Amino acid sequence: MFWLPAGSDWGDRLASEPGTGHLNPLNPKTYQVLKNVIRDVSILFPETFYHGGADEIVPGCWKADPTIQSFIANGGTLSQLLETFVNSTLPYILSLNRTVVYWEDVLLDGIVKVDSSFLPKEHTILQTWNNGTNNTKRIVEAGYRVIVSSSEVYYLDCGHGDFLGNDSQYDQQAGGESLNGGSWCGPFKTWQTIYDYDITYGLSEDEAKLVLGGEVALWSEQADPTVLDARIWPRTSAMAETLWSGNRDEYGKKRSAEATDRLNEWRYRMVSRGVKAEPIQPLWCVRNPGMCNAIESS
Repeated sequence: MFWLPAGSDWGDRLASEPGTGHLNPLNPKTYQVLKNVIRDVSILFPETFYHGGADEIVPGCWKADPTIQSFIANGGTLSQLLETFVNSTLPYILSLNRTVVYWEDVLLDGIVKVDSSFLPKEHTILQTWNNGTNNTKRIVEAGYRVIVSSSEVYYLDCGHGDFLGNDSQYDQQAGGESLNGGSWCGPFKTWQTIYDYDITYGLSEDEAKLVLGGEVALWSEQADPTVLDARIWPRTSAMAETLWSGNRDEYGKKRSAEATDRLNEWRYRMVSRGVKAEPIQPLWCVRNPGMCNAIESS
């Protein structure tokens, strides 16, 4: 079915982008297929974590199914559907000696979410992607470990417009929604933006211990092997330095100025090894250290 039926409000969409389709928690065959997939993936990737997804559930898709329509007509809720899904898959994942990772939506979504009793804290990690440090705070306050992938900072695909065709928003002289060219998470996330971000901002010392780390995301609607290296590098290197070493010196001052020289050198090392990392300064700046700084070094 077309993802946004003609005349529909956004709340009645069948998907958040093309194409449509959700797993049906009421169909027993769902779990036959899923257990095969989960088992196969666990064999292929002997990691201790297994990502269970559970994000961005679109109510309109579930409501289009006759069995779910009957379930709701008899007093069932969309959140109960998600609880059925989690309750039918999480124990199997745990039986394979895996810790389950879910996107934050499973607990924080405003419409479809599960009660925390369905997510044992000792076996569940939540990955955050909305509302920056605010959602990180909500997750650790609830007692869960968290992986930070805030879209405001760590989504590397942002700032490249959208992939929808015949989109009337581009009729505007401004060139797109919120002046970001139609990119829902624009603008482009620069290495400086990434380097400046503190994933434990506003957390107590005990809360910060629940933050396992961070992960960038490069969603592939507008990315393929021809652009992969440049989209990832050296921006991800900036994230790596801040998570391994912090972004401040021993005096508490941000190290972004000296990080520029380090990233420049590292970028050229990657290029010499065949990685097509994008430049962060003109070559003249690299050959004339300090001359491209905002303030002249003393």
